[in-house]
Amino acid sequence: MSAPQPNDAEKNIEIWKVKKLIKRLEAARGNGTSMISLIIPPKDQVSRAAKMLAEEFGTASNIKSRVNRLSVLSAITSTQQRLKLYSKVPPNGLVVYCGEIITSEGKERKINIDFEPFKPINTSLYLCDNKFHTEALSELLDSDQKFGFIIMDGNGALFGTLSGNTREVVQKFSVDLPKKHGRGGQSALRFARLREEKRHNYVRKVAELAVQNFITNDKVNVSGLILAGSADFKNDLNQSDLFDNRLAVKVIKVVDVSYGGENGFNQAIELSAETLSNVKFIQEKKLINAYFDEISQDTGKVCYGIEDTLKALELGACETLIVFENLEITRWTVKSSTGAEVILHTNKIQEQNREIFMDKETGQEMEVVDQMPFLEWLAEKYQDFGATLEFVSDRSSEGNQFVKGFGGIGAMLRYKVNFEQLQYDSDEDEFYDSVRGHPSRATSSSSDGASREGSRLGRCNDGGSQYRGFSRGAHPRPVVSESRKACGVKATLQTYPPSEGHTLVPQSTIKDVFTAVQTAQVERGVVPYENSTNGSVIQTLDLFADIKNENPSIRVCGEALVPVQHCLLGHLKRTGRPENGDTSIPAEQKASSSEEEEAGDDLDFSRIRKLYSHPQAWTQCTPFLTKHLSHAKREDTTSTSQAADLVSQDRSGRSAAICSKLSAELYGLDILVEGIEEKEGNTTKFLVLRREPTTNTTTTTDSPNTSSTSPVPHPPPPYPSETRQPPSKSTTHPHPAPPPYPPLQGPPKSLLTFTVPHSDPGALGRALGVFGRHGINLTSMHTRPSGERAWHYLFFVELEAARGDPGVEVALGELGGVVEKMRGCGSWRGVREG
Repeated sequence: MSAPQPNDAEKNIEIWKVKKLIKRLEAARGNGTSMISLIIPPKDQVSRAAKMLAEEFGTASNIKSRVNRLSVLSAITSTQQRLKLYSKVPPNGLVVYCGEIITSEGKERKINIDFEPFKPINTSLYLCDNKFHTEALSELLDSDQKFGFIIMDGNGALFGTLSGNTREVVQKFSVDLPKKHGRGGQSALRFARLREEKRHNYVRKVAELAVQNFITNDKVNVSGLILAGSADFKNDLNQSDLFDNRLAVKVIKVVDVSYGGENGFNQAIELSAETLSNVKFIQEKKLINAYFDEISQDTGKVCYGIEDTLKALELGACETLIVFENLEITRWTVKSSTGAEVILHTNKIQEQNREIFMDKETGQEMEVVDQMPFLEWLAEKYQDFGATLEFVSDRSSEGNQFVKGFGGIGAMLRYKVNFEQLQYDSDEDEFYDSVRGHPSRATSSSSDGASREGSRLGRCNDGGSQYRGFSRGAHPRPVVSESRKACGVKATLQTYPPSEGHTLVPQSTIKDVFTAVQTAQVERGVVPYENSTNGSVIQTLDLFADIKNENPSIRVCGEALVPVQHCLLGHLKRTGRPENGDTSIPAEQKASSSEEEEAGDDLDFSRIRKLYSHPQAWTQCTPFLTKHLSHAKREDTTSTSQAADLVSQDRSGRSAAICSKLSAELYGLDILVEGIEEKEGNTTKFLVLRREPTTNTTTTTDSPNTSSTSPVPHPPPPYPSETRQPPSKSTTHPHPAPPPYPPLQGPPKSLLTFTVPHSDPGALGRALGVFGRHGINLTSMHTRPSGERAWHYLFFVELEAARGDPGVEVALGELGGVVEKMRGCGSWRGVREG
């Protein structure tokens, strides 16, 4: 089934919101007549409504009851204040509800609601009562879909439309067809042939006029077609090749009527009334049946239940969200004793058990920060995840099965997601890890304060990664470290080889690295920024955007390019394996076996029955897998390091993993074949982060007027001195002797972010033109939502220039006069390539 049109989906969401609002307003009751219902139709004047409210204010001043008088006056005043927010009536009109209601606890609470309906509301209303009047809103929910009718019989045809309660005859014509019998003078065959020819021409004419009346600008202008008639003409038209396929798929019913013309039109409307009322249900049934088909075909591209659906949503895997329109789930934002925010989703039964709100560490109930219906949150946020939201009811058999059997929430996915593996270890992923150099055995510290929520939400667009913080000096500052993982190590090692002055400490997420650098727990951090095959790392860009101002002092001070290489890892079948579990191979044996195994021809691939790896690795190793391991069953994992972990536990030699070379060292595996990837040159760019001292933080400009502040000093060298020699082999420290530093290559670079006024045509072009006029080369450009408002974007540009150079500062001063906001994210000297 094709995905619903975005405008239809958005309209359905607006209808759902109005339904919820009507239900909420109808249940509200107040004391006296202090609840105001005000509806202003399109093309009316705000000033007229304001004048009317002023008159009503004077009238309400004469109410005898003091309590009621004050309540009414307060409500009128609030309504007047709401109207001041509008200079003119919106295109679809304006609806305002204001007044004090009595809550279920018997307390008074003031309500102020003003909005523009999703379609024009042709009602003018002002009422003060003890309830809100929602009749006009209910009328908006009545279907305004237009349906086409074709009435055919032996006397002629009629084309009509029905929209709501309005029917219209678009066109009609009469026809004189021969009867089955006639006077003599012709043979029976000739008479029959002429009769069939005229009937055929009649059907042809009806089909041509149907295109003229029901297709506009190559698009069908009706939601459905009803074919009616008293003979077989309607069936002949429906089955004819002359009938346009675009209209044929819109036929929702064929009915028999006793009359032709307008009488037949009226009868066709009556006979198809039930079908027309169930058009929404038909669409629901098709949607849910498509969902069930995915399940029956075992494609793995579906999920159900709130937990798995939210995981898929965060991964960007959801294509179509299907949700029961009356799903009663509450979304809670609570704060633990450590100050970390926790998200909970509960139904009414679960809310009665207060233990779910308890902090497990302190045993105290956590503080409630926010509470809202889950459906409202979903209706506001679904577009942020690139999904389409569809509400369904339980009035059809399929809908009832979906609600009772699948919990009323599920999704059709863009690709298969292994939720069991995500549950196994949602933090592990090392797709960006690919190491050719010496493995690191750097010391690291651990802490129980790691934020699992940050790990879950901080994933990369290709599956996530584990990242590295960096500490230097005699007393390295510890940062959160979890299980041994091979991720980002190459980038870190080629930038800061391990020594007494450097201690590598692993982090679970990119956000953790930013936090560690910002809070001075470490002095450097290394995070992935861009992959030559998969593009930019969205989480890194969002953290540089720093919408919540959590990392104001973070600056880039270095760059490292890491080539990607995949290896086939497993357990070699050989004699003399130690019984103590030591899986290491003598250097002589590794050297002798590597020559035989490089091409993979001398290995017995038939012993390998199962392969583990990250899904993206399969496509990068297709030729090798097709040639040697087409018989092996493939199992997706959330990371290549997890694949190595699984294979390390199976010593039978019947399983293998596609991982980096470093994973073999960390998990005690043998490198069966090296370099099995198809495409060479796949590289990941890592950026080195540092914390800029407060005195030097002058690179951020929030307005064009402040773009040319005092010159920004050159950042300190991001790498150890070029003249420094690596420690000698006799130096005592826990690390192996590091390789020489890779040399710096290329010109200096800077990273800059800015926004432009989207309402100003050509604003982005003028901003980029500044760099061209000053001869500054841009090496990359990325875009992310700014977070300030919808459809407003933040642009990231990488320059081949250093901040602080006079020419660069002049260019940035000119740029400040074009853009809305501008922020420098750091400068560095050249690139280190591994």
